[in-house]
Parts: sequence; structure tokens; C-alpha cells
Amino acid sequence: MANQNQWQILREEIRRQYELFDSLTLRCIEEYSNSGKRIHCGKGCCECCNLAVNSTYSEALCVAEILTEAQTALIKAHADKLLKHIAEVSDLKSYLGMQRKIIGFCPLLTDNRACGVYGQRPFSCRSLLSTLDNAWCATDFALLSPAEKTAFMESLDRQAVAFPMHYLAASRDLGQQFESRSALALAATFGFTLSGNLPFLIYLEKEYGLGSIMCHGYSVTMDFLRQAGLFNPFLVTVEKI
Repeated sequence: MANQNQWQILREEIRRQYELFDSLTLRCIEEYSNSGKRIHCGKGCCECCNLAVNSTYSEALCVAEILTEAQTALIKAHADKLLKHIAEVSDLKSYLGMQRKIIGFCPLLTDNRACGVYGQRPFSCRSLLSTLDNAWCATDFALLSPAEKTAFMESLDRQAVAFPMHYLAASRDLGQQFESRSALALAATFGFTLSGNLPFLIYLEKEYGLGSIMCHGYSVTMDFLRQAGLFNPFLVTVEKI
């Protein structure tokens, strides 16, 4: 059976991985800048914070342990809203649409539109670097005309972006690699992985102490999530190894 000391080891390793990831990402940005182009991300340009953000449970714990009472209350309100509307979701497309149109921005944004947990943000946030003005991060492409969609596609640097999106491919790929490492570390410790919607995972830790429950294994964890009405495949993914 796993224990809390192993969670501490996992969190410390995540933080080391964040440092390594940031140094590698900086190289990606420098290489892109040397080509005469630039990354448009900056403090306060938070349109990507309206996307559904996923993470491993280890990453969510790194955020959960530094939250203030005010931030914890915002997380709970956000999770309550998710639970209220998730029954309306039938597929991934409708889930992503619900996230942007109904649930709204990350509850950890500050009043000046900056990330309130920037140093502990997950790989999925760290890896999202925009090669276009941040207005494109807020665009609902379903509302664009065919001509507008064509113009957008033609504006992309296909050698640099994760086509058909405008985000840098090199950092996106790095983020996926590092997130996979985090998942493998979870699997090696507990015999299963757990990931999902970042604010919801933080809520599960702050409200229910799910990390301690996970120490008892896959079956106990799944029984708890189902009996508490907290298991939804769009919000939590559990995979037994």
C-alpha cells in the first residue's frame, strides 16, 4: 500500500520536472524568436485560461497545497458549477463547449488576469505558447466563415505550430512527454493513474482528501468516486496498470 511519504516524493519530482521543462521551453522560444517570429503570450493575456485544462493528480496536488482559503473557495464554486452542468454533456465537443461558454475562466486567475499559481501551473498550461495574437486564443472557430477559416489556416507557420492550431508544436510535444512521465510515476507508485480537469482534481483533494484514498488502491478509489457521485469520464480519468 502506498503512503503519504510517496506523495511527497512525487510532488518533489514534479517540481524538478517543472524546472527542467521551463529551461527546455525557453530554448524552444529562443529558436522560434531567432527565426524572426515571436511568442505572443504575456502576463494578463488569459484567453487560453478559458480552455479545459487537464493534469495528472500529482500536478493538481502541487497546486492544492499552496492555495489560500479564498482560492480554495473559488475552486469549490467552480467544481460545484462543473458538477451541476456535466450531466448536460454527451461528448467531448459538448464538454469543451460547456467549459468555454458556461463554466468560464480558471478560478485561479487574479483580479489583474494573471495566474494565481503561476509557479505551480501544470505542464498543459506551461506548454501552450501562442504564435499569434491572443485574440485567436479566444476565437470560437465554429463561428468563423469558410473564408475566415481559410485565412487563418494560411496564416499559420506549419513548420512550427501544432496544426491546425496556432500553438507552438515543440513546447506542446514537450508538455505531453513530461505529463506522460508524471502519469508513469503515478502508475509505478499506486498501480494506476489518475488525471483530469485541473480545478476539479484540486477540489477532490481539498474537499475529500482523494490523495489519501488513492493510497488504498484502485478499487477503493473507484468505489469512493462512484459512491460519492464524483466520477465522470470528462472530469476524471482513472486507468489501472
